[in-house]
Amino acid sequence: MRFIKNIWLLLVVLALSGCGVKKYVPDDKTILIENYVTNDSTHFNISKSSVADYIVQKPNKSLFGWLPRVWIYYKTQNKTDRRFYKWVNKNLGVEPIYYNSANTADSKKQIEEYLNNTGFFKSKVVATKYERNKRAYVEYRIKPKTPYTIRELNQKIYDSAISKEINEIESDLPVKVGDNYNIFTMDKERDYITDYLRNNGYFFFTKDRIMYEVDTNLMMKKADVTLRINGQKHDKYYINKVFIYPDYNIKTANIIENDTVPFTFRLWRKAPKQRFDFIYGNNPKVHLKTFNQVIQIHPGEEFSQKKVSQTYRALGSLKLYSLSNISFDTVASGNDSVKLLNCIVTLQKNKIHHYNIQLEGTNSGGDLGALGSISYLNNNIFRGSEVFRITLRGGFQMQRVENYVIDEGLFNTRELGVEARIMFPRFLSPIKLHRFVSEYQPKTTLSSGYNMQIRPLYKRHIMTASFGYNWRSSNTVEHFLTPINLNTVKVFPSELFELLLDLETNQRIKDQYTDHLIFGLNYTFVFANQDVKKTNDFFFLKFDIETSGNLLSLFNNTPLITESDNYHEIIGIRYAQFFKYQIDLRFYHYFRNRDMLALRLMYGQGIAYGNSNDMPFERSFYAGGANGMRGWQFRTLGPGEFDNQSGYDIEHIGDLQIESNIEYRFPLYGRIKGALFSDIGNIWTLSNNQSFPGGQFKFDKFYKQLAMDAGFGLRFDFSFFLIRFDMAAPLCDPKYAEGNRWRISKLQWKDVVWNFGIGYPF
Repeated sequence: MRFIKNIWLLLVVLALSGCGVKKYVPDDKTILIENYVTNDSTHFNISKSSVADYIVQKPNKSLFGWLPRVWIYYKTQNKTDRRFYKWVNKNLGVEPIYYNSANTADSKKQIEEYLNNTGFFKSKVVATKYERNKRAYVEYRIKPKTPYTIRELNQKIYDSAISKEINEIESDLPVKVGDNYNIFTMDKERDYITDYLRNNGYFFFTKDRIMYEVDTNLMMKKADVTLRINGQKHDKYYINKVFIYPDYNIKTANIIENDTVPFTFRLWRKAPKQRFDFIYGNNPKVHLKTFNQVIQIHPGEEFSQKKVSQTYRALGSLKLYSLSNISFDTVASGNDSVKLLNCIVTLQKNKIHHYNIQLEGTNSGGDLGALGSISYLNNNIFRGSEVFRITLRGGFQMQRVENYVIDEGLFNTRELGVEARIMFPRFLSPIKLHRFVSEYQPKTTLSSGYNMQIRPLYKRHIMTASFGYNWRSSNTVEHFLTPINLNTVKVFPSELFELLLDLETNQRIKDQYTDHLIFGLNYTFVFANQDVKKTNDFFFLKFDIETSGNLLSLFNNTPLITESDNYHEIIGIRYAQFFKYQIDLRFYHYFRNRDMLALRLMYGQGIAYGNSNDMPFERSFYAGGANGMRGWQFRTLGPGEFDNQSGYDIEHIGDLQIESNIEYRFPLYGRIKGALFSDIGNIWTLSNNQSFPGGQFKFDKFYKQLAMDAGFGLRFDFSFFLIRFDMAAPLCDPKYAEGNRWRISKLQWKDVVWNFGIGYPF
């Protein structure tokens, strides 16, 4: 009941913040609540969001019209002589933003300037302040004039070579006849031309050499635009030599005597020979062929800024190096018509060996335990900047098994595992995709693992192996392709548990403890437009597809595959056959004072067919735990309205998942951050399954079976990693009968679920 009282207290505080702020506002001031932009014309499309960027004074941040942090600031501002109130005022309160007429005038002027820059010359903006209950709302009303459009496009380029280059891309240039006059589009065109020229040998060409002359016709509202490039000749540069320092140390660069080692190679068998010159003193302990595909800059080729960027990105994937730098020097060629550059690549070594130990306590439904791991990482295992990591994991837990007496000691649940992974910073494949490799620099990963789980009623051995690639097709898009993905599960039930399984009529429960094998492929597409240098809003999208058993099914009538009980097996284990996909969409919105609103919507579905009746449990969907539906323990929610009444461990799994999450993150003190969150979702089976009565997905019922929780969390942000503690309570639980699923009035402290995690949940 105290939990409920705390919720009501929070609601009262929020309500007071809405109506209680007014009395603290000085008589001669009003709090700025909102700016909004209107357009008098329905004929001219003007981006309101772009206009809003030019409004100087941003409003106070409110929560559904409430101003809780402003209210806290007012309540504590006269008590800052006491340490606690000073901390609350500084970290929980926010100083109010009062309406400022001078800022409004500046905003009006800047918006009108923006309109001029986009062709709406002499347009006017009327700024009007509306006031109510000491709250100010400002309307910026645009009265646009008819925009100027481009009538003619001309060029004045005195260098014929440059003129020829630009004619090659003329159809791709963004400034077009008939478009509105827009200096931002012209600036974009300057960038486009500059990038094109710098990618085609013009090393010294810069954006400021491009200018535009504009001749406007007042009566016709037309503009003639002339692109002009300064008259001097622009030289095209070629790469002379490429020097690589594979073990550069700025402290000893001028002390150690270096040798120059020429290295020739071919990118593929019939390709022309290439040469790099390596400069080092001591043995760099790296194979020189490591750089064949990494360094995209080659002697004899035109200078290309794009290849410089590709080389930087490829060097960044070599974990052997902590810092890389690419510079160019001009060299005399003996021929004034040929301009040459020497490329110098300096690489500073990273620490090769790393060790990591992690220990954590666990609490699953009151069952206490501990987990630990030790990892070793080598950044140059085969002297080609291959990253090798091996991790040993172990843990134990007290687990209660209701209705059965089992004497296996206090910690009757144990787990031991090992995982090894090697990342090759190159493309390993019998198919030589030379252009693909040069453009995207794919990496190859090989991994394997073994895990042994000892439970009170059974032992389970899990073996995994995979072989795959990942690459970036742009700054925002990354791909992961795993053509070989193997997972085998071998279960050894105790005599008691085997007897229980024989008596069990629920096939889905039986399948959770049956040997099976997964052999298939996986593809993942990831889009993320976050700019780590800025605090702008951004999206994250992850789309994942996995299949299993299709390749093996082609060998069903061969000696490789045997048949048992109408199912096909390989090496005595039945293989799984399914198709699974999952979509994870997230949006992150930044507020003033570093606050953030994180939203996530997730949907996934798995379909078993052929050699499988159900999805294997490790590929099924689950709800509950530290990263989703935090008001429930791991794998204890759903499917649907299913309520587990059995006396032994059952994995709550389903074939379909819908989940949405909202989390408001804010700083508290120093590295400590807070979060308010709510999760809504559940899992379901696709067919009526005796294993989970009430768990089938139905369009007319699923929305009634959505679970909901809410909670508060603390985050301890240490930059390189983040520790998270979340407490959440189930507000709506679908396992109860309809009409009794809202649990708010029945909540007790024992219903609160505590979660511990590393990193953000999403």
